[in-house]
Amino acid sequence: MTTRLFSLLFLVLTADGLMVFLTPVVVYMLTGSLAYSGLSYAIWWLPRLILIPLIGKYIDNTGVRRLSIISDCIKVSGCLLLIFSNFTDPLTIAIAFGVVGSLISIGNSQTMIAYEKLIAMLSTQREHHVNLMARMDFLGMIIGPIVGMLLIDYGYKNLLLIPCVFYLLNAWYFFRTADQLNTVQIGEPSTTTLEQKPINRFIALRFIMSTPVILTIIGLAIGNNMFDGLVESSGTALIDKNMQLPVKYFGLIDVAAGVCGVVGTYIYGAMLTKLSRRLLLSFGLMMIVIPSLLLIFHTSSLTIFVLCYAVTIIGKVITGNINRIIRIEIIPTSILASASSLVVLFCQSILPVVGFTLFLLAGNKGAVHYLMLCAVLISVVSGLLLLVLFKPKTTAR
Repeated sequence: MTTRLFSLLFLVLTADGLMVFLTPVVVYMLTGSLAYSGLSYAIWWLPRLILIPLIGKYIDNTGVRRLSIISDCIKVSGCLLLIFSNFTDPLTIAIAFGVVGSLISIGNSQTMIAYEKLIAMLSTQREHHVNLMARMDFLGMIIGPIVGMLLIDYGYKNLLLIPCVFYLLNAWYFFRTADQLNTVQIGEPSTTTLEQKPINRFIALRFIMSTPVILTIIGLAIGNNMFDGLVESSGTALIDKNMQLPVKYFGLIDVAAGVCGVVGTYIYGAMLTKLSRRLLLSFGLMMIVIPSLLLIFHTSSLTIFVLCYAVTIIGKVITGNINRIIRIEIIPTSILASASSLVVLFCQSILPVVGFTLFLLAGNKGAVHYLMLCAVLISVVSGLLLLVLFKPKTTAR
């Protein structure tokens, strides 16, 4: 793993962070409706759930480089569509931004799964590189929304030029310099006998379904993703109606979450050598549950809302890193991308459900609170089961 690759990862994740900020803010600014924001969020995630398993299979069978170039070009095309189109109908706005958002999120999944594969094949410091990958993700979450908040008043179409440039730089680098890089690292799949064979996704599915630890990991991620989805899709409306503030302050949520995410990676790194994974997992779970409950009962205060949500991200960094390293250690390398893509599929399947539920409930604020409580309950139950099933000594390949 090279510094240059992680720098490129940061560039792409910053562009993704800007798009994550822009989509709910612009949809709500143009429509003024929580229902359409929820619909856009659902459309954002639904195509991703269909394509993620294909991405994992393609990475296992073909390699990383080609898919990275294609992914960046598709994301640029989506941004250009929004730049050169003029939408007036609220439904069209929600659908257009949702579809482009789905292209961004699909590319984001491809990036993260590809880096998991690279870490599994190449890294001699897996926990460090997994933590570094999370750090790049949260740094992107900080820089992207900050840029959005500072420049949104100049028009969202001008802002869309920034991710276009970042995605093109990444694609150009992969296209021009791949021959100078290790071909196993960036261009081709592993040359072992197992990895030369096309991967059957049902092998990966059977492995997941027969591994209880992986199933509890999925449950914990579903609860966390459900809570995050509710914050992302309803946060603009809560800021507008509950707090009586401009919706651009929604960016503070992502920025604060990103800052705590970066802090979380340093906390994880410091505690990794001093605590067992079980104790780390317990600490992370506690950091998720307590602030989440405080947030639910204080949605009229921007300060409490932002701080509590941000603190939950520290817990999610810790549990997310542990979940990722367990996957890397347990899942055979030959099916890692395929299996990881299915895990991501199951973990994120709750997000379009959240969006469509908000749309059907027409922005009922009471329903948002009950759904948040349900998400916390899922996280608690899954986290406790994972602690029970957790094996302190996992043998790495």
